[in-house]
Amino acid sequence: MKPSIIALASALLAATPAWADEAADNANPEDRDIIVTGTKLSGDFGAKSGIPIVKVPQSIQILTADTIVEQGARSIGDLLRNVPSANPGYSRVGAYQSFSLKVRGFLADQMRNGIRQRYYEDVDASALSNIDRVEVLKGPSGVLYGQSAVGGIVSIITRQPQDDTQFGSFAVTLGQYDQKMLTVDMNTGLAPGLAVRVTGEVERSGTFVDYQDMNRKNVALNLLYAPSDSVAAHLVAEYVERETQRNPGLPIKGTVQSNGARALSRSLYLGEPAVDAMKADAPMVQAWVDVKLSDNWTVTPRLQYQEFNTSFLQIRLRAPDALDPTTITRNGRIGREDDSYTIAQLDLSGRVETGPITHKLLIGYEYDHERGRFTQSNLTNVTAINVRAPVYVFDGAAPASTFAFDNFYNVEGHALYAQDQVDLTDRWNLIGAVRHSWIDASDGDWKGATNNRAKTSTTIWQIGSTYQLTDAFSVYAGYNTGFDIESTGGARTRTGAPLQPEKSNQAELGLRFRTDVFRGSVSLFQIKRVNAVTADPVDPDFSINAGEQRVRGVEVEGEWNVTDWWQLNAGYAYLDGKVTRSNDGIVGKRIGDLPEHSFTARTEVTVPGTPLALRGGVNHITNRVLVDGSDVILPSYTLADIGIGVDLNPVRIDATLSNLFDERYFTASGNAFAVYPGEPRTFSVRFGVGF
Repeated sequence: MKPSIIALASALLAATPAWADEAADNANPEDRDIIVTGTKLSGDFGAKSGIPIVKVPQSIQILTADTIVEQGARSIGDLLRNVPSANPGYSRVGAYQSFSLKVRGFLADQMRNGIRQRYYEDVDASALSNIDRVEVLKGPSGVLYGQSAVGGIVSIITRQPQDDTQFGSFAVTLGQYDQKMLTVDMNTGLAPGLAVRVTGEVERSGTFVDYQDMNRKNVALNLLYAPSDSVAAHLVAEYVERETQRNPGLPIKGTVQSNGARALSRSLYLGEPAVDAMKADAPMVQAWVDVKLSDNWTVTPRLQYQEFNTSFLQIRLRAPDALDPTTITRNGRIGREDDSYTIAQLDLSGRVETGPITHKLLIGYEYDHERGRFTQSNLTNVTAINVRAPVYVFDGAAPASTFAFDNFYNVEGHALYAQDQVDLTDRWNLIGAVRHSWIDASDGDWKGATNNRAKTSTTIWQIGSTYQLTDAFSVYAGYNTGFDIESTGGARTRTGAPLQPEKSNQAELGLRFRTDVFRGSVSLFQIKRVNAVTADPVDPDFSINAGEQRVRGVEVEGEWNVTDWWQLNAGYAYLDGKVTRSNDGIVGKRIGDLPEHSFTARTEVTVPGTPLALRGGVNHITNRVLVDGSDVILPSYTLADIGIGVDLNPVRIDATLSNLFDERYFTASGNAFAVYPGEPRTFSVRFGVGF
């Protein structure tokens, strides 16, 4: 029997310290540096770079924890709707939302406290309770962070303990489709220099999809120990878990193309509800210590360990029947994946003066240890399904399967990196960085026999500059590169040579404007995925590093405090993406799931003299092709939402009505046979209390 929401909530509360009398909203002095629209205007980017945000020679956008509450965000994808060049991907009814999140046309990787996530983010895209802010760095950014996706980095900074105060808060969220969610956040100082903060969330909800529930929980323990001005130690321990049905989505015919009969309901479930399942969990532990060696030098060792464990039974939609487009062929699989990832870093940061010029240096070493095992059997008695009158075969029969594979995947990696920030004048600064990585990747069967093994190395670099034209205007220019072994690790070409890591690069020119009441930026960029895997023209059963895709674009975004009680923020992106090299016959065609135009805007009005705040937003995305070079078009859509907030300190109520006009829209699923339906009009209300 599944534990009830009350039992899980009690477990969370029992593990945390007593609440004090001070409200959480007043507990953190740093929060005063955040304006109500949710963009932090000062501080360093990330938890590692040491680069002031105003000097990052690359487009960056920041969202805070308040954004999650005020917009009723249900996932990381929902948050990315605030970023004009981002594609928020499919909703949380999909299996792994992180595989669909894109920035500037390419996949984006997630970091946590400056350390790369691997697998962890795939468990639960709705695990938002321990997030303090999200920093979206646009374009490849691998020098400090290692292998990373082309589109950029979604850098998550978790909530940090505060040793000088006690506070607590809890909230209950209720909504359509029987949504029930409890969120907890509590902090206390245990002794001088020692503090603990516990956050957690548990949800037991339905979804807008028939037969699909959402049972999830996450909990985090955050410790800070700072016995002196010279030492600060941090521990972040998190656990996430999600149990749901493995939704196969909806077929192309009947959604974005006509099936000759009727359009399909967004709630239609075309898997096998009696047996479909997906359960995933992941623990993660991060620890780092900042040790001040002198006034100028600090050493920081970091260690992260995380797992990804999942079991699933999945039905997949394939092509429609040749004679009847309302009958969809299907296949299925059952399996388990267990992965672990350890990363250790040692950073030395400090200042060196060469004549009148000061260099702010960061020198580091990184070790990666990755182990994965994937076991799969293929289902043999899955039948086609008619979308007009679905008949579920496993309602009366047990699944039958045949063994497919039981494989392992290993990666050992080492890297050296260095970054130098130089202030040439009080208005002009330069940043340069370089990283060299050595990678040993292999795969094989569960008995330990190695099938493929490849040792590769790669060098990436970054250079950029910012110049302050006036107190309000600054310009920046940068060129940065990245690499990824996601699709190449351990594999070899037809000739036996190891496939090289895929690489990426971005050139960007931007203008920033900032006053006390307005902040904005405009950037021009070209981003490329190079050395990409494409079919070998001699033998298409093999691959070679000969592909290339590029996106050229312009992005504008900003926020304006019109008055003390009225705020606006908006953004627009134009993205022209094409396949420029390929052996797959798609050269010159559009990149998949990339809108040419996207627009986002939000506003909030705090009614003077009252505790009432009125909110609204709109997000528009033009049409996209389903996958690279596809002729299938995902139609454009416009979403609007409205909300209301009432702050009766210590009580706070926030209500959101998303997809106000009940727009019918669909998102890419990651394959050429199916799409995911977007969420219909949905109402939710959050009741919070702070202590």
